[in-house]
Amino acid sequence: MKTRESFVPVYFQLAEDLKEKILAGELKPGDALPSETQLGEQYGISKMTVRNGLRLLAQEGLIESFRGKGSFVAHPNLSELILNLAEHGSENPQDYDSKLLAINVIAAEDGVALRLQIKPGTKLIQFRRLLLIDGEPVAVENRYLTYQRGQPLVEQEIKYADFPEAVARHTGIITEGNQVTISAVSLHQAEADLLEASSGIPALKVEQLVYGRQNTPLGLSIMICHGEKYHLIASTRSFFG
Repeated sequence: MKTRESFVPVYFQLAEDLKEKILAGELKPGDALPSETQLGEQYGISKMTVRNGLRLLAQEGLIESFRGKGSFVAHPNLSELILNLAEHGSENPQDYDSKLLAINVIAAEDGVALRLQIKPGTKLIQFRRLLLIDGEPVAVENRYLTYQRGQPLVEQEIKYADFPEAVARHTGIITEGNQVTISAVSLHQAEADLLEASSGIPALKVEQLVYGRQNTPLGLSIMICHGEKYHLIASTRSFFG
């Protein structure tokens, strides 16, 4: 297992190691994974941790598990619809950048509290960042996570990590899914200033709510995208592609 930041849950490290082997072709569709006992011995972790890691891979559609038979590398799903929210409008990742604007501990306002199913005033960590493509600002994002005293925060993770992954790393809880809501809005003055645009022009509002078990909300992202500079992509592809 690769050496990673100590705050990254061990099951994440296991899942990422196995995912790399699958995507690199070391493990091919139909191949059986080692048993939970074998993986636990190989990585020096408990069976429960192994199960959590395998569960992440199953959620991504990379493996299938069968009671009494074990886990196998899944065959590519060519009919899966993928909404590309992964940093987000540039085909060349070198063109993409993110600027962290602020990190604050805040009291949850009514709207955010309602989405996260918590009491208004509950402590949250708010991350505010600016997304840029070719050096031009294209979106402003606010991320809200539960406040955990002593939880380490790494700027690179905040700036670049996929939101469901960032939530799981912060909370140490396996994410079960996320709900994305896209709507048309107009830029407010504060957002327009950051995006170097005129107030009132059309924009996209993308809300991403990440869930844990039993549909418990774990984190909320609200992103305001410049309507003329930013696009979202939906496509069908194999996860091996």
